Amino acid sequence: MRSRRDDAVPITVVIPTRNRPAAALRAATSILAGAYPALRLLVVDQSDDDATRALLRPLARDPRVTLVAAPARGVAAARNLGIARSDTALVAFTDDDCEATPAWLDAIAAAFAADAGVGMVFGTVDAAPYDRGRGFIPAYRAPRAFTADTLAQKPAIEGIGANMAVRRATWEAVGGFDELLGTGGPLRAGEEADLAIRMLAAGHKVQVTPAAVVVHHGFRRWDEADATIDGYMTGLGAANAKMLRLGGVRALRPLAALAWRWLAAGPVVDLNHRPPR
Repeated sequence: MRSRRDDAVPITVVIPTRNRPAAALRAATSILAGAYPALRLLVVDQSDDDATRALLRPLARDPRVTLVAAPARGVAAARNLGIARSDTALVAFTDDDCEATPAWLDAIAAAFAADAGVGMVFGTVDAAPYDRGRGFIPAYRAPRAFTADTLAQKPAIEGIGANMAVRRATWEAVGGFDELLGTGGPLRAGEEADLAIRMLAAGHKVQVTPAAVVVHHGFRRWDEADATIDGYMTGLGAANAKMLRLGGVRALRPLAALAWRWLAAGPVVDLNHRPPR
């Protein structure tokens, strides 16, 4: 059900971007064209020049839009800055190579409204049509709605940073995104998994919902696969090492479940049938 204009909770959408002006424009335009009535959009630009801001400047005539220039320090830093520069209780994130579907924010708002204990929400990331013989687009289809409230349930909560949202108060309570993780950071990935782990370890809930959908255009050629997967595994390895440090014996059960899935099952993220072994 779509939110009525008089009772919709304001949501800020943060888009980190770096050196992809046309993609950032497509992402921003898709969000502004959505159905949600209480939207604010904040683009954090870490580009090497002002080409992205120049292309997006006409959008900034819309009072809902803010463009922020920032040092190139990675996606986790951009997301932290975006939340810090916003003033809404809910903040959603997508990437500059994605498009939001019209009802995306309605589904995000509904997930938080249904349970005041939920601090973080992940949704579905569909791949745009592409030539599967040439490469892959990372995608994640949420199999069902599920809310985790213990660290042991972490293996049931997956997702991609291209489609997630946080409750500001919970983000603040756990210390925000770890800026060593994520694209552009030293550890290259895993910032979203780490934040979910820390929220669960602190007693907050994390939900995944198939109703919130974005479309990913981030095509990788097969010759880029090894570097891409290596980055994912580096970041996730660091996030799971932190889970062991934070959770102690509580982390053994989810880590064992994750290890078994990596050994015996397919990846939860669709890499065009290429498993990240």
